[in-house]
Amino acid sequence: MFRRKREWISASEVAEYAYCPVAWYQSRMGMRPSGHVRREMMEGREMHRAAGASLSRSHLLKRISGILRIAGGLMMLLSVIGWFVHE
Repeated sequence: MFRRKREWISASEVAEYAYCPVAWYQSRMGMRPSGHVRREMMEGREMHRAAGASLSRSHLLKRISGILRIAGGLMMLLSVIGWFVHE
């Protein structure tokens, strides 16, 4: 049976992997980008940035919708209480 040498992965490598597994793998394998690949990497970084911004907006909208649902539920509850009080 083959035993593999234990390799440690740093926290920054975990973050790099979470950001882009392909870039992490290429870096780990010692692959260095050539001229046309650099351009593609810059385009990829821009795509990652745009996706991150979209995700941030999505989280913000989800929070706002939760707050509005709670506010709507409270308004309904208050209107039902008001209806019973004035009956």
